[in-house]
Amino acid sequence: MHDINCCQICGKPAPPVDGWCGEVIGYRLVPDPWAASPSFLDGNLHFSCLEESDKREAFHGEFLRFVQAGHEEVDSLDGTLPPLTRMGLGMSPVFSGDACDIFQSRVSDRWMVVKKCGPWLGLGLPQLRAISEGAPPVSPSDVTRYRLPVDLGDQIGTYGLADLLGALGVRHRYADAADPARVEYRFVDYYAPKHLLDYIAVARLPLPDEARAFLAAHARTYTPVTFDDEGA
Repeated sequence: MHDINCCQICGKPAPPVDGWCGEVIGYRLVPDPWAASPSFLDGNLHFSCLEESDKREAFHGEFLRFVQAGHEEVDSLDGTLPPLTRMGLGMSPVFSGDACDIFQSRVSDRWMVVKKCGPWLGLGLPQLRAISEGAPPVSPSDVTRYRLPVDLGDQIGTYGLADLLGALGVRHRYADAADPARVEYRFVDYYAPKHLLDYIAVARLPLPDEARAFLAAHARTYTPVTFDDEGA
């Protein structure tokens, strides 16, 4: 049975951590190059698996189209009519370098850094401002909910990120994410009957140097998005 909580490449547990593991939601209608039959991606990807995959170029091309697309029709899985309708992110390209491409939202303070080797990073105004000040950009401190494949017991509340990844057998897939200097992990809650883990992982985002240099210059001239009713 398809498990969206596992890496769609290697099939192993894949708790999301910005910069090391991300999610592609099924309704985004991004074709799945790893599936045995035509389907759309729905689940998590270890970025290390993505970088090593011989399908990464196919994914990269589809992901770039999705990032830039607006309201559009895409072919259904079996080619029958009517086609499917999806909403892309509607971003515009603002930078292309050796290591990555950068896209900017047309309607909000959002950017997407897409590495040539596959992984992506979403940025907002707080991250842009940090870069402009020469500080390391960090991910938002939002709570992530993840369904574990097995019950890890009451001791899960004492685990650090390295312990959690080790217990799941995927620490090698997260490289230096287990280093507290790179990712500040905090346990929030655990619901044992359904193996639901709530946690916060604030990551120092691993941006390519060329992306950091461009965004630092970009921030000096960028005007945040405002709306007519703001301040009324």
